[in-house]
Parts: sequence; C-alpha cells; structure tokens
Amino acid sequence: MIVNEARIAAALPGYDLGTTLGAGAFGLVLAGRHRQLNRPVAIKILAAGTTGAAAGNRAEAQLLAALDHPHVVRVYDYVETDDLHLIVMELLGGGTLTRRRTALPPEDACAVGLAVAAALSYAHSHGVLHRDIKTDNILFDTGGLLKVTDFGIAKIVEGSAATASAIIGTPKYMAPEQITGGRLSPATDLYALGILLYELLTGTPPFDPTLPIRTLWQHHLDTTPAPPIGVPPPIA
Repeated sequence: MIVNEARIAAALPGYDLGTTLGAGAFGLVLAGRHRQLNRPVAIKILAAGTTGAAAGNRAEAQLLAALDHPHVVRVYDYVETDDLHLIVMELLGGGTLTRRRTALPPEDACAVGLAVAAALSYAHSHGVLHRDIKTDNILFDTGGLLKVTDFGIAKIVEGSAATASAIIGTPKYMAPEQITGGRLSPATDLYALGILLYELLTGTPPFDPTLPIRTLWQHHLDTTPAPPIGVPPPIA
C-alpha cells in the first residue's frame, strides 16, 4: 500500500506523524501524536480502492467506537477525505502477543485466554464477530493490559449467526465453518481462541501451519488434534 504522508498530515492537521507500526492486506498503521493533548496514537490508513470501501471503513470505525471494554482497543477519531480513510486509535506500546508468547508461563497463557474471552463475549453481546483472532491481533499497552485489535474483517450479525460471504481469516486459526462458507457464530471466534491457547500452552499449534493451505484446511475439517502434552486435564 503506497501512502502519501503529506496527504495524511493534511487530513490530520492536529497530529504529528511517526514511524510505520505495521502493514497488512487491510491497510497500514503509523504512530502519531495528538499535538494539543500530547497523546500518542496509532493511525490506521485503510485501503479505499474498492467499491463500497468507504462505507465499509466507516462501518469499522463506528463499530470500534461503539465497543467500550477494557480489553478492546479504543477509537478516538475517524477522518475521510476523498479516497483517504483514517482511524485514529490508542497506541499500544507493549507489543503483540506474537512477540511475548515464547516466554509465556502457563498461568499467563490462561490469563490471556480469559482476557480475550472477555473481549469476545462483550463483542458478541453487541452482535459483532471478530473473525481473525490470532497472536498478531492481540496487543498490550505499556502497563501490560491486553487489548484485542484489528476488527477490520469483523462481521455484524443479526441474532446468533451469519453466513460466511467469503473465505476470510488466517488459515492457522480458521474454524471449519469459515473454510466451508457455512454459518458463522460466536463459536467461530472461540475456535480460534482454542487454537491460540493450544499454541500458547504447548509451543506449537494443533496443525502444522507450514502444510499446503488445502491440506491444513482439511486437518481443520477432519482431524482431531492430539491432546496437548503437559497441560492439566481441566484446561486441556
């Protein structure tokens, strides 16, 4: 994604722009600072080149702004100018769970699971499925508080389920119904959380993520994972 920093600065005159924090298929994230409040922020630049992108980006910002939970990233502002769509969020300076997971004791892994489950329960109660729970989308603030981030492919559902309109998500964590285009529900996110916990507690995911994607998906559909070694039975 090519970004013109001068255009971003013009769209956000009250902010100083910083370094690039991350990039993905759904956009780019820059560090920034609100000048008047001296508040560090993360600025997410959303891809806006497809039909309906503006409405989708606006919906993501509104969705995040409506979620008020200690384990969900907070949104401060949304700016839309022509094809430039920006979400200003709290800056989480404690890094990702991906960086922390190798040195995580079992007690902390369980605490992560409880915090993510609390965030998901809150989102689900507001009719929102995350659809991409993974270690990269779980961050920490500088005080160590966990936050679930990147609701960019979240789906707003009516009632308790919705149909998958496309295969979207991260293959290593995808629930069978995501793979087959079936009915999604809160259980879809909980499946990903289960994969994540298995990985945190054992050091490896239940299915080898280096397998060809079709083979990996087939394991998710047909294979019962081996019981996690060294994990107390109630947790397993």
